[in-house]
Amino acid sequence: MSASTAEVLATYESWRAFAAHWGLIFFGAIFLCVVIYAYWPSRQQQFEQDARIIFREDDDDV
Repeated sequence: MSASTAEVLATYESWRAFAAHWGLIFFGAIFLCVVIYAYWPSRQQQFEQDARIIFREDDDDV
């Protein structure tokens, strides 16, 4: 293996490790934000209304 190939592999490995660690943190934070949003007490009424949308009767239906 030549020196330039080893340097490229080292650069690749460092970027891969960076992406793996920070990607996990980033998507973990997004997941926590979505869970907090979904279980926030003030959102419960809106979610219940949204769940009943399919049962509403429309006058437009034929």
